Amino acid sequence: MPTPGAFLLADPIFVDSPAYTADAGTRFPLADRTPPPGWRAVEQGGWVMWHPQDAELPRQGWKVHVSVGLDDAAQVLELVGDHCVRHGVAFKFLRSRRLALAHNEKYAHRGGSGKLAALYPVDEAALRVVLDELGDRLTGHRGPYVLSDLRWHDGPLYLRYGGFAERWCVDGDEPVPAVERPDGVLVPDEREPVFHVPDWAPVPDFVAERMRAVAEEAVAEQPYRIEEALHHSNGGGVYRATDLRDGRAVVLREARPLAGLDGAGTDAVTRLRRERDALTRLAGLDCVPRLLDHFTWWEHEFLVEEFVEGETLQHHLAMRHPLIHPDPSPDDLHTYTTWAVDVVERVARALERVHGRGVVFGDLHTANVMIRPDGRVVLVDFEQAYGVDEDYTPTLGDPGFATPRVRRGVAVDRYALACLRLGVFAPLTPILALSAGKLDHLVEIAERFPLPTGWIRRVRADLRAALAAGDDDPDPDRSAAARRLTAFPWPVGRPEARGPLLEALAEGIRATATPHREDRLFPGDPGQFPHGGATVAHGAAGVIWALTRAGTPYPEREEHLDWLVRAARRLPDAYLGLYDGTAGVAVVLDAAGRREQARELIERCRTGDRHGVSLHSGLAGIGLALAHLTPDRPDDALAIGERLARTLAGDAARPVAEPRRPGLLRGWSGPAVFLTRLYELTGEESWLRAARAALHRDLAHCVTDARGNLQVADGPRMLVYLDEGSAGVAVAAQALLRHGEHPWLREVVSRVGRALAAEFVIMPGLFHGRAGLLATAALLVGHDPAGGRPSGPALPTPYRPVGAASDPGRCVDLHLDRLAWHAVALDGRPAFPGDTMLRLSTDLASGSAGVLLAVHAALRHTGATLPFLDLPAPTAPAVATAALRVAG
Repeated sequence: MPTPGAFLLADPIFVDSPAYTADAGTRFPLADRTPPPGWRAVEQGGWVMWHPQDAELPRQGWKVHVSVGLDDAAQVLELVGDHCVRHGVAFKFLRSRRLALAHNEKYAHRGGSGKLAALYPVDEAALRVVLDELGDRLTGHRGPYVLSDLRWHDGPLYLRYGGFAERWCVDGDEPVPAVERPDGVLVPDEREPVFHVPDWAPVPDFVAERMRAVAEEAVAEQPYRIEEALHHSNGGGVYRATDLRDGRAVVLREARPLAGLDGAGTDAVTRLRRERDALTRLAGLDCVPRLLDHFTWWEHEFLVEEFVEGETLQHHLAMRHPLIHPDPSPDDLHTYTTWAVDVVERVARALERVHGRGVVFGDLHTANVMIRPDGRVVLVDFEQAYGVDEDYTPTLGDPGFATPRVRRGVAVDRYALACLRLGVFAPLTPILALSAGKLDHLVEIAERFPLPTGWIRRVRADLRAALAAGDDDPDPDRSAAARRLTAFPWPVGRPEARGPLLEALAEGIRATATPHREDRLFPGDPGQFPHGGATVAHGAAGVIWALTRAGTPYPEREEHLDWLVRAARRLPDAYLGLYDGTAGVAVVLDAAGRREQARELIERCRTGDRHGVSLHSGLAGIGLALAHLTPDRPDDALAIGERLARTLAGDAARPVAEPRRPGLLRGWSGPAVFLTRLYELTGEESWLRAARAALHRDLAHCVTDARGNLQVADGPRMLVYLDEGSAGVAVAAQALLRHGEHPWLREVVSRVGRALAAEFVIMPGLFHGRAGLLATAALLVGHDPAGGRPSGPALPTPYRPVGAASDPGRCVDLHLDRLAWHAVALDGRPAFPGDTMLRLSTDLASGSAGVLLAVHAALRHTGATLPFLDLPAPTAPAVATAALRVAG
């Protein structure tokens, strides 16, 4: 899958495939050349593949990567193309300088970053020719080290053993690229940032010799012992270390040469030296770390800096912000406000002192502010710093604290400081990069706090002043997008005005459809592209489900279903899951009346025994689809249930791997829902016992805070989301409560119900955001067959505390109103940002389709949270007598 930043290049409004990037002015000449006779060229996803027409590649083997700097890329590609054509070696390459930069940017994938071209020699002899002859022709060229590979001597060629053809297997629950062992079993094609050869892979003698030489290379010892990695990027790492000479703790900042590029193509080493120069100029200030040393270790450069005790401001916001808890008291709000105002003023004074030394910080945001235990602040990470009078434009920056309109001088820091003054109370400032019209909504969040007089006025004035000192956005596409994006007039505190929301949301989603494209039907998260845009979580199936369930006009439905069928048939065989594969698509097609096509797809899912336990991608989700779509053939679903139940009972004969994280979609709560469904199908009590055992597995990862709220513990974070938080655990508990009152289940639902009333949620989506909390609260309200609202006290005032957080009805109204904080208007229609918060999304997991489903559940009292969990249990003849006995 391409590097994350590559998905942000093509469109300033939506995430999109790198293939659609406007890079005509930076395309390499080879990308536009017609291959010679006997060759064919195919362009896909930003790469151009040249292949001899009469050659048949092996499915896997030793591949060679070429890594060079941007300035040499075009010339080197000419040499690569000439060599490969003469020797009949298939190869691919990035088509443009713009995409090459994106694939080597600071936050590109560390394992494969730097790859400009990949060559596929058919055998050991062809590999040796590539390494020797092409290696000689490229002598003198250098590029970033490809961390997943073995470098061939000191040149720009790298090699590793891996797949040539696209094949997939399942690792836990996740489909991953695969290679084949000698016994025919597909196993993960590991692409970690360290060179690795499978122990069964054939290793040519000349490769083995190079591996031994690398292993024997002596690296000079340094007087620092790394204790912990604090941060990693493609440009290098940040480490807590010990100076072995005196035992003191220090921070090592690493820079990889020619890697981790910023928007101007500057590498990490150049930025490290910029930080060195800035810290030297700022020496003696206690608001910056002390610079202790600068050295080269192997080929990487390091700064040694003072280890600053404390935590980042970002960490403090996540732990302290009172609106992440239900019912913050006036004292809670006052205490936090006093602390936050003090921190921001300390940051402002620190910036004044830095500016007084003639330095612009250049990258102020919450992760670059450390707070010592005594409250003093320290600004860290000066790689974007520059002189006050220097003609320099920073090209890295947190989108919540930077704007392309302010790129020079101290105005950069002043804009970021104004965003910080707002962001410590309303941590949604990245949304301003999408729509400046959201400023008023962020101000409304901030005004929940007892702010000092003039605080908001100062924020507005500082933003205006910084913008006035800047320029118009130099990108015409961004400027045009800004005109299309405005604030949406979400009906806050007006239940009578919510009726039109469903149709407006559906209309906005439908307006984004691109049925002429094969790779996706609706814009959404980058996760849809490896699947061809078909799946429920991030693809067309989930959007079609939401549009259909909402009951709003959908005249394009049959055209979209035809598109979905074609896309589903292209899904790799490993993608069988309910939310990321064919099982979910089959259920959507069945519900839409396409039963034959649904049966065709569900038959593929009967081979999914190598999956993990999860509802999202694994056995529980596949079993749920099989139980619903093939009630006349229950054995497959029952066999999945038996396997899960035996794993829960400790049977080691054929266990399923323990989930990597808890929750409804990834953990044991999803299997609890599936096992409960098997009880509903069979009447067999053992399934309920297994379901309760599964739920206990996830409850072991939950904690009850001092306020009595049950949440999933994820390190220092507490999670209440529907996907991997306690809301999903409550969904499973609620399903079990339908079949018998158990005090501990009632306690789970009650304690999660309190946690649902958190006012502030970072993201709006169904899986990881507010829409999921809304859907869960609506479920806990209960379904009224008469269609009316449950009775209860008066609705809360907009943006005021919601009172008794244990009242799910009030939670519903809270979240319906607070969706205004994220809602924007695209061409006048409501839309929502996805999980990146940098682009809009329409998909089910992160975008408008999930919001539509949750709002529909709340307004129509459907009892639905995620697709398929509320499907009626079909009647299957003689299922009860055929039920498999399981350990309870």
